[in-house]
Amino acid sequence: MSFESRNPATGEVLETYPAHQAGDIDARLATSWATWKRWSATSIEERTAFLLRLAGLLEQRAEEYGRLITLEMGKPIGEAIGEVKKAALGARHFAEKGPEYLAPTPIEGLNARVAYQSLGPVFAIMPWNLPFWQVLRFFIPTALAGNTVLVKHAETVQGCARAIEQLVLDAGGPEGLYFNLAVERDAVAAIVADPRVACVTVTGSVGAGRAVAEAAGSHGKKAVLELGGSDPFVVFEDADFDRAVQCAVTSRYSNNAQSCIAAKRILVAESIADRFEKAFVEKAAALRVGDPLKPETQLGPLARRDLRDNVHRQVQTAIEQGGKLLAGGEVPEGGGNFYPATVITGLAPEAPIVQEEFFGPVALFFTFKDEDEAIRLANATEFGLGAAVWSQDATRANRVASSIHAGAVFINDFVRSDPRAPFGGVKGSGFGRELGALGARELTNAKLVFTGG
Repeated sequence: MSFESRNPATGEVLETYPAHQAGDIDARLATSWATWKRWSATSIEERTAFLLRLAGLLEQRAEEYGRLITLEMGKPIGEAIGEVKKAALGARHFAEKGPEYLAPTPIEGLNARVAYQSLGPVFAIMPWNLPFWQVLRFFIPTALAGNTVLVKHAETVQGCARAIEQLVLDAGGPEGLYFNLAVERDAVAAIVADPRVACVTVTGSVGAGRAVAEAAGSHGKKAVLELGGSDPFVVFEDADFDRAVQCAVTSRYSNNAQSCIAAKRILVAESIADRFEKAFVEKAAALRVGDPLKPETQLGPLARRDLRDNVHRQVQTAIEQGGKLLAGGEVPEGGGNFYPATVITGLAPEAPIVQEEFFGPVALFFTFKDEDEAIRLANATEFGLGAAVWSQDATRANRVASSIHAGAVFINDFVRSDPRAPFGGVKGSGFGRELGALGARELTNAKLVFTGG
């Protein structure tokens, strides 16, 4: 068995990578376990020094790694380089603040403290859409806490997967601190069950995440799930109009519109809806589509042909069910997995494309009459990852934000992750947190130490 890395802009096969066999997997599990025993005994100073070396290499190699990301999953080269630099910032942040996050917490009024200790080897299942940042935002605080990791990266970005494994070694990490597991889905259950695996984290689809969580739960192992979203972008009549439009377009179409925290449902007050839709469509239609290796490109191809085909199927179904197409919606001629910026309005909240997570350059528009309807529409999916609320009335904006069921709500801005802040969702979007102090402690044993007296 092998995995193909294919250029989404051309269809060209870049590389073929052999899958790991049972013996390879067992050897990596054994080394990860042995390395954890040693790594968890190192000082926090030694681990932060490793993170600083990691950050330095990411900065030095940002263009090299950015090109690799673009070739394997198709995002514009400027965004790909930015992804690598963001990972470097994450490493520097946790090198600086991580020791504080992981310091024992005294309990007021009791001679006791909570110590945050490593759990052991962590098995991670990671997606292709942010092939460096997604993996490293999990790995950095997890390794700082004293854990080792084994990563099943997406089959289509095995070049990135191997580059990260080598990066960790080049930064002075011991063998076994980070292992890439090039395995198919049918190997996952056995890895989760292996007694050398302490816990599991998944970023991916609802079905895959829940299946892994069920397997982890059956073995008494913790799981952290980030399962995507259908984020609402709520715009009231008093919003900063021009900035709201620009942020809506940026949020929807960045990363080739393949982001779990993208603004997928644009909810606009009736009094400004026509004007907002027109401005949004103009900006979306003006996005420069093309070769993602060219710096002027703003929207590249989707990562795989089947993903492009599925998005088009969802769009066609939406039109058949009463949706009105304002822009895009047609598969372009030529090679590559390109799809135009597409805008649809007039759908019912229960339409399949509204309720399903879709990974492609499609924005869905809805209108609302008042605050209550805005909240009802925002919450009308099984997902609860992120949301944005736009209003210059701070009291109203905060009231709406508190009523939206989501792991994060951004007021007068678009949703994005930051190493300093916790990231994760509720409802169908999963549970647990990455990043920030909560993320640093998520994959640890919060051990109560009572000193008596």
